[in-house]
Amino acid sequence: MSAERAPSGTQPSARRGAVSARARAGILATIVAFGLIATGVSGYAAYALAQPLPVISPTVQPREPIATPEAIVALPGYGAAAIGEQDAPGTLLAGAEVDTALPIASIAKIVTALVVLDAHPIDDGGEGATITLTPQDSQRVADYTAIAGVTAPAPAGFEISQRSIIELMLVVSANNYADTLAVWAFGSVDAYVEAANAWLTAAGLAGVTVDDATGFSTANAATPRALLDLARRALDHPVVAEASALSLIEVAGVGRFDTRNPVLGVDGITGMKTGTTTAAGSCLLFSATVDEAGDEVRLVGVVLGGPTGAIVGDDARTMLASVRDDYRRVTLAVGNELVARYEAPWGDSVELRVAEAASRMAWGAATSESVIPAPRLYPGETPSAQEMIVRLDEERVRVGLTWSGEISAPDLAWRLQEPLRRWGILPADPAP
Repeated sequence: MSAERAPSGTQPSARRGAVSARARAGILATIVAFGLIATGVSGYAAYALAQPLPVISPTVQPREPIATPEAIVALPGYGAAAIGEQDAPGTLLAGAEVDTALPIASIAKIVTALVVLDAHPIDDGGEGATITLTPQDSQRVADYTAIAGVTAPAPAGFEISQRSIIELMLVVSANNYADTLAVWAFGSVDAYVEAANAWLTAAGLAGVTVDDATGFSTANAATPRALLDLARRALDHPVVAEASALSLIEVAGVGRFDTRNPVLGVDGITGMKTGTTTAAGSCLLFSATVDEAGDEVRLVGVVLGGPTGAIVGDDARTMLASVRDDYRRVTLAVGNELVARYEAPWGDSVELRVAEAASRMAWGAATSESVIPAPRLYPGETPSAQEMIVRLDEERVRVGLTWSGEISAPDLAWRLQEPLRRWGILPADPAP
């Protein structure tokens, strides 16, 4: 039995496809041949090699923006309060009635210390001037005791250092020594008050007004916002900062005294000043250092017009804890993170990556936005150094980037074939 044959004049479909493909290839070859003959091989080669090399554009990796939640701060339900970062003058994190001036009681003694030290500085580690107490200084003990003011012994003829007086004034809140210091420095309390208000204005603390050296006068008043800046200035002065941080002092010939600040050393509270009068209520200006996830943050805060010192201290701790809980470390860039990739048509590639991880501490609601520098590259070019900018709210963070890989100039074969690809004679993508 003979094998079946296809009817005359017909071919299987696969064979028809093969013939068709060969026909197309022949047509293309013919066109190329005639083109090369027409122009000359050397002319085509010169044309191909004269074509500019393509500039390589990047594929930039998308970066998701960062968004952190709103802060929730527990503020006292009375008087006024504010809290802010020590190293950010003029700013606050949270507060209530922050621009309302209220009586500040013995917080005024912080001003007394700073103004006197401005006029009579103490050398680093020194004791300052030696002051001999007068009968008038001794009488002040009886005068302030009569009106329920805090005092410390001041025997006439006793010699005491300027630093010791400042410590008695800030740690014990001794009213008699506040007047002694002011009169020694300026000749009278009235002269001190004039100098102090001029100093406050010059220091940009117009939100603070003093009427005496002790804080007894109801005219001693300040806004919580201004008191944060007063605290920052006080913490920048080593004598005042050191005195306000003392839990107890002992002055030979005067006595040993514990601080009147009930929350000093608790929950990171490092110092500053209490104050209590009938008009002002209980007040507390405080500094604190908190550690959140290994990051140290320095804060200043104030509570005015409280019912008792114990309640004010407890509310200051609550406010501080709620502020601390809203700090978080935000990762802005991960080490070796791919930022952009460059692919040349002839197979070379280059990557732009993060050189070193970057992060920042954020408080409360914060959002980020990234600006990625990804310039186009020319073959054979050595890329210049680049850095990415990540804006976290108002802070601009520079993140270094590093290049890897190389895009060399293509070889001769690729350059000779490129016009044919562009004209559609060869496939658009080079054969692997």
